[in-house]
Amino acid sequence: MNYSASPSKRETFDRLFPLLKGATSAAAPMIAADHLAHILKLPLIEVCRNGKLLAEGFLKARQLYDSDFIIVFADVSVESEAMGIKLEYFHNRNPQPVKHLAWNELEQVDMVSRGRLPQLLRAAEICREESDAGFPIFFSMKDPFSLAAMALGTETFLEKLLLDPDRITEALEICCSNQQQLIAAVISEGFIPFVGAPIASGGLIGAENFRRFALPYLERLFTEVDRKKSFRCLHVCGEIGMLTTELADLKLHLLSFEDWHPEMWNHLANTIPMGFVPTNLFRAGSAETVREATLSCRRILPEPYVLSTGCDLPANAKPELVQAMMNC
Repeated sequence: MNYSASPSKRETFDRLFPLLKGATSAAAPMIAADHLAHILKLPLIEVCRNGKLLAEGFLKARQLYDSDFIIVFADVSVESEAMGIKLEYFHNRNPQPVKHLAWNELEQVDMVSRGRLPQLLRAAEICREESDAGFPIFFSMKDPFSLAAMALGTETFLEKLLLDPDRITEALEICCSNQQQLIAAVISEGFIPFVGAPIASGGLIGAENFRRFALPYLERLFTEVDRKKSFRCLHVCGEIGMLTTELADLKLHLLSFEDWHPEMWNHLANTIPMGFVPTNLFRAGSAETVREATLSCRRILPEPYVLSTGCDLPANAKPELVQAMMNC
């Protein structure tokens, strides 16, 4: 199917990627701290808590993969940890929750000063210092729905979604307030917020719950984005086809995804698509399967687009396979 780029979409791409002005695409893999530790040959327990090492990893990955942008991201637990959950750290796998918050422990906090967020912001600063002016540095953060689920425990949270929706709304108000504070700080520091919705997936919660519990709080975050003249950038894990109407209502500048639905883009003419090479290929595939998947993405993504992985790379992704994607 052919799509024509709207003038608004073309303008957005050129503002997001000023060093690529006029190009049909940008490209970079999505990377978390576990893959950075892999390419740095250092224990993850050191890398994921150290802004200097995180920056070293992002900059090495940029050089290794010839990336057009960096997304500063450690793991999904960063913000819930800042809100007070207890994590156990491991030598070479991502930290895991050992104690979630009780419902009465959920509160507004000074997000930017807590947990590992100062280290992530420091990593972003170092990456900017080492990059050309205009090189895009995104800062990953969670949508309020996913943050609330991770802070309270996903299983408990989703049970309440059915049994006590008013309690869910109270939790979302607090998490949204915290994320509004974080998004304002990220933009004020000169970075581009990249909102991830790992739990607010259509396949996990359905379109009705997304519309009621995720959409209004995403809109509040993006209202802060508009106020500070930044970009509405969203990553949604899993199924998104059923969310076409809701995603169109958000008037996104960029939508990152792992699940391709061509009919969606008739409703998202002003949105830059980002994705969606399957991440499993970078661990268990071959250069040929990666190239085939990459060329398939390039053929169908409406220009201008961002070529990337459908989600963050596996920790032990083979660098030569990531390079195969980038060289297509």
